[in-house]
Amino acid sequence: MKEGLVLKAAGTPGREDMEAINRYTRRAYGPEEVYTFSLVLCDNEIDRDFERFSVESLEKLRELFLGKTCIFDHERRSANQTARIYHTELEERRGEATGAGEALVRLIARAYLPRTERNKETIELIESGILKEVSVSCSVKRGICGICGKESCEHKKGEIYGGRTAHTVLTEPVDAYECSFVAVPAQRGAGVVKSAKVEKILSRDMTEEVSLTKSQVREIGERFRALTEKAGWGERYRRELEMGVLKYSAMVQPEMPRAVMESAVKGLSIDELLAMEKTYSGMAERALPLKPQLMPRGGDRKENYNRDFKI
Repeated sequence: MKEGLVLKAAGTPGREDMEAINRYTRRAYGPEEVYTFSLVLCDNEIDRDFERFSVESLEKLRELFLGKTCIFDHERRSANQTARIYHTELEERRGEATGAGEALVRLIARAYLPRTERNKETIELIESGILKEVSVSCSVKRGICGICGKESCEHKKGEIYGGRTAHTVLTEPVDAYECSFVAVPAQRGAGVVKSAKVEKILSRDMTEEVSLTKSQVREIGERFRALTEKAGWGERYRRELEMGVLKYSAMVQPEMPRAVMESAVKGLSIDELLAMEKTYSGMAERALPLKPQLMPRGGDRKENYNRDFKI
């Protein structure tokens, strides 16, 4: 389907629909109290980002999207929740093929919202076709090349190789977050905007353009602040190790210029600094053994007698 992500109003919901809907409500609603509609969540067609879901991924997403909410523009606020998905299914479009040569398979959902004064405008916008395009936010574990099947290869997304368009196949979905009404979806037929994990975004080749939602930007900012704080702890720990090495080396190698040792420790790893501090501290203890201040000079100590520490 190339346009019209919200398919149509589902009409008066039947008994099976109401049973499914009332699994998510705190009280039993009647058919006259809810408005239902059908929509295409996503499909296995190559999208504008040169990515697509495998059919196996669509099957997993079918399970993951049950009970998820529909919102606006991927703004994940409780006040922004509009509808809830209560049914999902896969639909194979006979006679239609994807750019990858597969039969077109779509993930279809049915959603509901209560008929309230607040929702009258939303219902009218859906009925009139204004709220039409949707996208979904989800995370996947892996992306493989649609040409060679490898996670890392020389094929560049969007380029043509032997008549085939290079693209990424999104596999192993791990979570589904929400469905959102948007102006321009990424998938031409199903309007998907993939929401990769922050770890995936931070580790990918940043020569490619990356689209982030506001919530992802906030999450990356929080991660950055946390990592900056931890980096400060690590810097302080390293300085303490360096000072320890310099202190003990001055005891056991007083002839060694301090500037030379300072230059040497700068190039050492944490593990090397730990090993050097341990070695030098042992050498310093043997060279200058620590003794109680009031310890007698003679050998008249009695075994297990603590007079060395008495005043």
